[in-house]
Amino acid sequence: MNPAGPSRTVRLVGPTTARAGRRARLVPIVAAGTRVGRLAVLPRAGAAALEAADERVLAIAAAQLGLTIERARFRQEATESEVLRRSDDLKTELLHAVSHELRTPLASILASAGSLRQHDVEWTERERDEFATAIQDEAVRLDRLVGSLLDLSRIENGRLVPHKAWHDVGALVEDVAGRMRPVTAGHPVHLDVPEDLPPIELDYVEIQQVLSNLVENAAKFSPAGSEIGISVGRDDGNVRFAVRDHGPGIAPGDAERVFEPFVRLARAGQGPRGVGLGLAIAKRLVEAHAGTIWIDRGVSDGTRIVFTLPGRAGVN
Repeated sequence: MNPAGPSRTVRLVGPTTARAGRRARLVPIVAAGTRVGRLAVLPRAGAAALEAADERVLAIAAAQLGLTIERARFRQEATESEVLRRSDDLKTELLHAVSHELRTPLASILASAGSLRQHDVEWTERERDEFATAIQDEAVRLDRLVGSLLDLSRIENGRLVPHKAWHDVGALVEDVAGRMRPVTAGHPVHLDVPEDLPPIELDYVEIQQVLSNLVENAAKFSPAGSEIGISVGRDDGNVRFAVRDHGPGIAPGDAERVFEPFVRLARAGQGPRGVGLGLAIAKRLVEAHAGTIWIDRGVSDGTRIVFTLPGRAGVN
């Protein structure tokens, strides 16, 4: 029976087909005050007439069927309501991000470009270079933010599917460290990758993005000059990645919440920074690879974020 569909009849038939001309006993099935079907009992050949006790049993069975249908309908409605609520929350947070986070780099770009266009002011070469650098930096920031928003949208809609191939883990980590040099310029970066790690199957672009997001967060929340560590190792058939910083750390109560979209934490001595998408995207990309990501509570200072991916032993 489909709780949202038309009225149906449930037939209880004995081992012998009912004789022609004998009427079936029909008991209505009611859910939430609405008739949604019928319970039909077809008599067997030579069967005795139903007694009062039999009628009560049929009534109880029909009532139970009605309650089951009603509960199924409530569960379906609750699920649909939750999906709509989460969609509305995501739209609200997205609007907040667009209205605040996107306007900041745009305002800086407009201000710097407007200054360069002032013909009544004689800017020095150094000043012009500073304006141009500000425009470039804010444009890169804007591009990264828009890309993160699009990635989250594709992930939530199930359209971002890993395209896996076999890759060398060491080369991947070195590639990320090289690409992130402009972000980690104020931090020494230490790589710890064993040379005997076998290739693993992954989407190179997506896992590169996971590591980049973690390294960017480490640089963003660490004091200048502090070390950022990227390590890889074996972990019971999986490959374990970790990014470590020496910043203010993440409170134990926020260890799970920090992976939700648009969650921005105020860390010690700092207000909320960024739009809160880096770790949310990293979590979803890791899980799309059948991996796990978490905050390691075993470090004495700073933050260590760990994720694992299936190694050769985890590949079917």
